[in-house]
Amino acid sequence: MRYLYFFLSGLLIFFSLSCSQSKDELLIDSFEGRLNHETVDFGASIGSSLKVEPEEQLKVCGRQSMRLDYELVRDGYMWAARGYNLNVKGAARWSVKPTDIHWRRFDRFSIYMYGAKSGGVVNFDITDAGGEMWRFIIKDDFEGWKEIICPFSSFFVRKDWQPPTAKRDESLDFPIMSFQFEPRGTTEGVYYFDCVKLLKRK
Repeated sequence: MRYLYFFLSGLLIFFSLSCSQSKDELLIDSFEGRLNHETVDFGASIGSSLKVEPEEQLKVCGRQSMRLDYELVRDGYMWAARGYNLNVKGAARWSVKPTDIHWRRFDRFSIYMYGAKSGGVVNFDITDAGGEMWRFIIKDDFEGWKEIICPFSSFFVRKDWQPPTAKRDESLDFPIMSFQFEPRGTTEGVYYFDCVKLLKRK
């Protein structure tokens, strides 16, 4: 019984540490709670489909990750977004409001993605204070969980589409208001995402 106590205590400490965040990072979203059309702004073009669900078995932090199950036709598109100023008001589920973040202290996003080694890509888009959309491309060339580091300096302005109301000045204006995932390059697949964080400047 004594050994069982120490074993269970050790497990509790391990999981507590694995789910905590250091002083050099800020957790924005770990996709807790309901994930549906009321809490995620998502959709797809005609002929394509995207299903968004919570996943409790595959996760990195918190109780669940976000699962994207998709089918994509040629020249089709899709998106799954969380944050502010979106069409789905309930998607504003960040752990801290964008206007309360000291953005100049940070210079990178960190995302955990469960890869399928499909050879496709996932576009990680962010929307700045003026509504202009910026893009970082993630290659699905790995299997299992991987931390993806996305430096602010590696984002580029989307040239294919911008919201009609966007302030198109090609300057990354803070605060960043939302982020979204867009699977591309393969006709169908499943991706999992967890632990969207900001990392402090070194």
